[in-house]
This record gives sequence, structure tokens and C-alpha cells, in this order.
Amino acid sequence: NFLFLETFDTVPDVFSSGKWIKSSVSKYADQPLNITSGQSPAVGFESDNGVQLTQDMKFYGFGSTFSEPIVAGKDDLVIQYEVKFEEVLNCGGAYIKLPRVSDSFDMSKLDSNTPYTIMFGPDKCGANNKVHFIVQFQNPVTLDWEEKHFNETVPIRNDKKTHLYSLVMRKDNNFEIFIDSVLFKKGNLLTHMIPAINPPKEIDDPSDSKPSDWVDEKEIDDPEATKPDDWDENQPRKIPDPKAVKPAGWLDDAPAKVPDP
Repeated sequence: NFLFLETFDTVPDVFSSGKWIKSSVSKYADQPLNITSGQSPAVGFESDNGVQLTQDMKFYGFGSTFSEPIVAGKDDLVIQYEVKFEEVLNCGGAYIKLPRVSDSFDMSKLDSNTPYTIMFGPDKCGANNKVHFIVQFQNPVTLDWEEKHFNETVPIRNDKKTHLYSLVMRKDNNFEIFIDSVLFKKGNLLTHMIPAINPPKEIDDPSDSKPSDWVDEKEIDDPEATKPDDWDENQPRKIPDPKAVKPAGWLDDAPAKVPDP
């Protein structure tokens, strides 16, 4: 039951037919894209096409639309696609975004600031090496849209082979991240996102301040405390308990410690 499926095998290709649209934003202008099986395809997959990004240090933005909007929480949702880095990736990403439904949305004006609901996929640059899982969530009180990141890290696969990245989102708010059908991480939208979707029960009062006579020491001497009238400074700090008795079977000559059997 596919909501959307793309094999890139149609003629004419998906860009010529208009099924997929390149962004016209200047950042993505003149994107050198190819529909091809790529370099050194696996045996039996010589005609298995994909979108090839042909130049390093370039931004790419393109997309397509579903036949109808996805209603969050109505059914389980699976997002998956294949990625192959034909050269070892030093700095770049191959993630996808599901744009937020809007009457004003225009795919040809897609850019990095386009509002979305889900972002998923591999990204690497310097020390950053992860499979992104980010959601944009609307606060029901303020109505502001807030970005929430998965609080654990799944490293990308960077070995010039084709890999299948999968995100499974359940109706009960649980989710799972797979690579090549192997489960790597799982979590829950209410407990594994940063910042948390549900706010904490208590927060610091930003306008709160200490009283002017506040003392930071946890304990202080009581200036009004006095010793009892019968206090004797010459008495020992500890005395034997006159009511204490040894347990039955106590051995006075037994060693203080014995090996653990």
C-alpha cells in the first residue's frame, strides 16, 4: 500500500515529464542532475536508475508531491529510500524532507527554509556523522512550530555501496530507524526528542530572585542555642550501652574477618 513510489525508470524522465520539479531558487540554480544507474552498478541492477548528483560542493533541491496529504497518527508510516555515495563522502547530505501542507507551497521555490514535518536521512560534514531524524511540531498552546531532534546517533554508511535507509513511525508515537533492513535505533516521540515535545512539569521561574538576606550555606550555627544546665565537658564523647548484650552463640575468639565461601 504505497502512498508514493519512485523507481526513476519512466520515459521521458521524471524531470522532463514534470513529475519531479527542480527548485528555481538561486542557491540551486543550474543543478547538474542525471537519471542513471551510476558508476559500477551491481550485477543484475545495470538498469536500476536513480538521481545522480554530479558535482561536489553543490546544493541540490528537488521534489515531488503525494496524491493526497498524509494525516499524522492515522496509520503507521514508513519512509525509505536508497542512497549510494559513489565517492567517499567528506561533507554533504542526502536527506529528504516532507514539506508541511500549505496552500502557498510551491515546489519550484523549495529551499532550506521551506517548512516541513519530517526530515530523515544521512548527513556528514567534519565530526558530524549521523542519520538525521527531525520533526517540526506545532506547540498546541503557543501555536509556534518547534524543531525536535532524535536524541541518539546513527552513523551513516560511507563505503560506495547502495544502502537502504528506513524510518518507521508508529501510530503509538514509537519509531524505528533501519539501515539495510537492520534495526539500529528505536525510540518514542514523547521521550526521545530534544527539546522534548512534552514540556517538563516544572520549570525555573526566570524572574525569581533570592531574598536580600539569603544565606547560601546549607547549615549555620543557631545563635540562640545553649548547652543544658547539666552538660559536662569532661564526659567522653561515647559510652558503652549498659543494655547491650552479645547474641547467643557469639564467639569471642572468632577472627574478625573470614574468607567469602
